[in-house]
Amino acid sequence: MTHYTQADVDMADRHIAEGERHIAQQEELLTRLRMQAHPTEEAENLLDLFNSTMVEHRAHRAAIVEALKANDL
Repeated sequence: MTHYTQADVDMADRHIAEGERHIAQQEELLTRLRMQAHPTEEAENLLDLFNSTMVEHRAHRAAIVEALKANDL
């Protein structure tokens, strides 16, 4: 059984914040590419990957929080 601490929640929060920044930057890049009529397939694939990773980060954070709550019982 893994024992989590608030430091683990804090790290997950940092990962989520960083992921949100990456997503915003990638969306801005896609906008610029489209405006300049450049190919966007690779940039779109990377954005999809960032979004999938964000789902994983949020799920991991939720699991950490749930484990902390269970330990408090």
